[in-house]
Amino acid sequence: MSRRAVSLVAAIAAATAGLLPIVTSTAASAAPVVQQQAPVMRAQAGVWEDSPVYKKWVALGGAAFAGDKVHEEVVQEDGIRYAKFSKNVVITWKEGVGAFWFSGAVAARWQLWLDTNGVTKTVAIMDQVQTNRGSQLGVASAFDNGNSVYYSDAYGAFAISGTNRAKYWANGSITGRFGWPTSDEVMHTAGGTHQSFSEAVSFFKKAGDEQPYWISGALRDQYNSDHGPNGPAGWLWRDQAEAANNGWSVGITGGNIYWSAATGAQRLTGDIDLKYYQQGGPGGHAGYPTSGVTAVGAGTVATFKNAVEIYHSPATGAHWLSGALRDRLRNAGGVTGSLGFPTSDQFATNGPNGLYVLFGPNKVILWGPSTGAQIVGDQYLAKLRADGDVYYYGLPNTEIRQIGPYNFQEFQDASIFDGNGRSTITIGWDFRAGWWQLGGYSGQLGMATSDVQFGSEPNTFVQLFDGGYLLCDYNENQCYYDYWTSSSAQHQAASQPKVTLEQAKTEGTKLGAAKSAPRK
Repeated sequence: MSRRAVSLVAAIAAATAGLLPIVTSTAASAAPVVQQQAPVMRAQAGVWEDSPVYKKWVALGGAAFAGDKVHEEVVQEDGIRYAKFSKNVVITWKEGVGAFWFSGAVAARWQLWLDTNGVTKTVAIMDQVQTNRGSQLGVASAFDNGNSVYYSDAYGAFAISGTNRAKYWANGSITGRFGWPTSDEVMHTAGGTHQSFSEAVSFFKKAGDEQPYWISGALRDQYNSDHGPNGPAGWLWRDQAEAANNGWSVGITGGNIYWSAATGAQRLTGDIDLKYYQQGGPGGHAGYPTSGVTAVGAGTVATFKNAVEIYHSPATGAHWLSGALRDRLRNAGGVTGSLGFPTSDQFATNGPNGLYVLFGPNKVILWGPSTGAQIVGDQYLAKLRADGDVYYYGLPNTEIRQIGPYNFQEFQDASIFDGNGRSTITIGWDFRAGWWQLGGYSGQLGMATSDVQFGSEPNTFVQLFDGGYLLCDYNENQCYYDYWTSSSAQHQAASQPKVTLEQAKTEGTKLGAAKSAPRK
């Protein structure tokens, strides 16, 4: 606040000490209406030269300053006196207050407080003073009805009082962030009041609130485009405030409006705004919103600068996801597609350096830096969870594919197969590498008939196939394979729970070093 503005506020504050605002405004006239004042009548003026108004006129320089008196002095039964002068100056006087002058547009604004008989219920409590905002010239005065009137050549004269004036002064008065008043405090159609200022600022005060709240610039434009207090945003509940990374936000009923230079002003409400706040708001990982809350399917969505989206539906609540996981959801038809709304936030996986988002009990998007975002669902997800999840299988490299008569999903360390009469079977780790080396399902081993099992000796594992078996000994880090030699031998081996290490060593063939054991 400039030194001149500080002096002006101090002068008005001193002049108004102990006074309470007693005015409200009406939308029709923008003129304050005095509350609970007794009627007053004009009294006999008496001798002009004895009047305190005359003495003030003389002290100011008489006609050289104010011009000549243009009408008789008005003396009211309540003791108030005033006179008008040819240079558009008015001097008022009241017992206990004294005589003070004001002029021009300030006098015209005071004129609105006169009744049809020219009776006033308020007097000046300080002389009019000059006050400027940079190159914008103006004046100000204050009155005993709790109002201050500010005039500028650029905007005209307007009154401000009560908690509006207190907030205005606290923010620098005319040289502060709000600038000049450009309207009186007037009734809003939604029931409270509003008042405008030159620096694209408005005050809104809900009926019953102790103070107004301010909003400006692009946030005000967004608020007004949403029909202000009459619209879905409702009344402001806090002042506009600076937010992270040189942005701004303001509280509205049920939410907030956020602004940054890169994203503009966006309105968030309800559970989406709450989720955004819980994730750090503008200073969090999402960044500023790039959209408001919009309808999608049976719910709503909002988008954010850092490739984040927050979805909400009554059935699932509000959840966020980002980046490649967001893109995979979009490519799957979004929340109106097969996945539906997310039922969890985006979280880190247990084990591999991955991320996941759940979609109900039977679907998930899993992402890793080398695998991308893949959907795992239904029996494949059930199998993954039953076997220890991605901590053991690694992240998915693919979604469901077909190989011959079988369907499969490949993970970093294992693959899940089903189809052709088989339930879900996992081939993984050294067993998958050896099986692929021997030709996979089209090789002589064919398809696995069961998951890998513990071997007959400690630290050995075996997996049976249609055409033979694989066995890995992690005591000596060596794997073996063998093929069934006849249908009877195949049947016999398939019905056995294990193939012995001795059998593999004497009858089987070495396949290669054992490097990656199943995590049973």
